[in-house]
Amino acid sequence: MPSNLNDTQATQPNRRSSEPATTRPQRGVPPQAPRPRRAWLRTPALVFGLAGLAALLLVTSASAALGWSEGRTILYATATMQAGMQMLEQYNLAMEDITAGRYDLARQRLEFIYYENPRFLDTGSKLIEVLLVLQNTPEAPTSAPLQASATPTQDPRTKEELLQAARQQLAAREWSAAIDALLALRKADAGYFTAEVDGMLYAALRNRGANEITQQGLFEPGLYDFSLAANFGPLDAQASNYRQWARLYLYGNAFWLAYPQDAAYYYGQLVGMAPDLRDAQGNSAFYRYWQSLVHWGDSLATKESWCEASEAYQQALAARNDAGLQPTGEYAYLKCLGPSATPTFTSTASLTPSPTNATALASATLASPGASETPSETPAASLTPSATFTPSLTFTPSATFTPQPPTATP
Repeated sequence: MPSNLNDTQATQPNRRSSEPATTRPQRGVPPQAPRPRRAWLRTPALVFGLAGLAALLLVTSASAALGWSEGRTILYATATMQAGMQMLEQYNLAMEDITAGRYDLARQRLEFIYYENPRFLDTGSKLIEVLLVLQNTPEAPTSAPLQASATPTQDPRTKEELLQAARQQLAAREWSAAIDALLALRKADAGYFTAEVDGMLYAALRNRGANEITQQGLFEPGLYDFSLAANFGPLDAQASNYRQWARLYLYGNAFWLAYPQDAAYYYGQLVGMAPDLRDAQGNSAFYRYWQSLVHWGDSLATKESWCEASEAYQQALAARNDAGLQPTGEYAYLKCLGPSATPTFTSTASLTPSPTNATALASATLASPGASETPSETPAASLTPSATFTPSLTFTPSATFTPQPPTATP
């Protein structure tokens, strides 16, 4: 096998391959410096972009915090207003219970108000009065038989008749009768013409509430009907205005007589929108506003705060020029100015005598020693005093001062 002998022979080393290879530098091409890693992070565009993103995040966070704070404030104000309306309603009901002699029920209402806000109107004093009455009233015997409560009679009409009656009553503007028919229909069959019944209930409640507020002066029932109507759909702009009027009137009633300044504030807002809105007693919003200003001025005058009282009276006179209030307003105004200084009497008098020469008079009186034995008086001059008296009186009376005669000082 001579052909395979070469495979078993030792291999001669190649001198060229064993020598280290040398690299010749190329002419005209400078050596490139090594590029640092992550150099793209230092580009201006990226830096400005990151800064803008950070600023955007900061502004977004600040806006979110501000919106959350404002929303929380609005929510708190709304909750406070609703709580105040509820307490006012309970207070009015408690006053009705006291008038009717239902002292135990009045006590429960007043205790609820006192627990929520001890400084709400005169709840504390009213509660004490009710407790004293209950303490002095003997308890009723518990063995008295209880009267059976009346059970409402179910409407015997069919569903079709109730729906038709409700339609006719709505057309005739008989809101309460329409509501009763619709509630009876809803009780008989809740799924009968659901959409139409809901719309009719909304219209009847909305219109009855508007009538109670604008025509009858029943603000609490009107607001209650509006709240029920809102369950079936949002109130329109006119109904929302009526609701705002009723609330402002009730807010003013809450401060009536006790805090006339606050009452005038709420009544004044209502006067700008509905000055002729009247309550069940026939008192208009303008009358309440004017009386609150007068009460405010009277309370300030009692405290001898004449300038503030004068301002309140001037506001009342600007609203209505009442002849009976004008003297009171003028009196408060003069008191605000205060007493003026006591007038001083200054007079200047000058006495200017013009006598003749005393020496000449003496020489005329005494005769010459060698003239005659009988002296003769020949007055050459006479003493004629000339007095000029020019009084100068300066007197500037004030509008609020009655001058008194000056007293002599010993």
